[in-house]
Amino acid sequence: MQDFEKLLEELKFEIGGTDALRNSKEKIILGAGSFNGEIMFVGDDSNLYIDENFKVRPGSSGEFLIKLCDIVGFLPEQYYVTTLTKSEKKYRELEERDKRDLKEYLMMQISLMNPKVIVALGQDSAELLLEREFKFLQEKSSILDWKGDIKILVTYDANFAKKSRDDGGKRAKVAVDFWGDLKTVKNKIEEM
Repeated sequence: MQDFEKLLEELKFEIGGTDALRNSKEKIILGAGSFNGEIMFVGDDSNLYIDENFKVRPGSSGEFLIKLCDIVGFLPEQYYVTTLTKSEKKYRELEERDKRDLKEYLMMQISLMNPKVIVALGQDSAELLLEREFKFLQEKSSILDWKGDIKILVTYDANFAKKSRDDGGKRAKVAVDFWGDLKTVKNKIEEM
């Protein structure tokens, strides 16, 4: 366990050394939740968590995601949430070298965690993980084979789903689809 913790600290140090984050005063947070979980959510939204202990801002996309996970029946020890940059920065705003480095660190993180299912939250996460252009409206919500025995499901960015629900109510199409995707992941985990 001590070696594992050391690996995570080294990963955090390496991420903090990227050009985009080196001179930043931002705290690098690898993610929140259970690193031994079966499900890994990957997004590009710094509001998914504030710290490793799943502290979230009230009314944030992180709070929205946790509430839906609770409702669908995910136990806190079943999932982990991370972001592409591990910081306040947006992935699409970074230089190509930083994107490449952060992608490599995310792949290391996934390898260390070895989840059963990755839920890619949004287009950027999907394209980074799948390493191809992703036709979002045609391909979202499907369970896809990924690397090794890991499956991947692409859904909406949690913040987009939250805003859609806030604007359109509980029956907003995006919010309903997002909820349906979480249930799909739950069913997949139960059958694995």
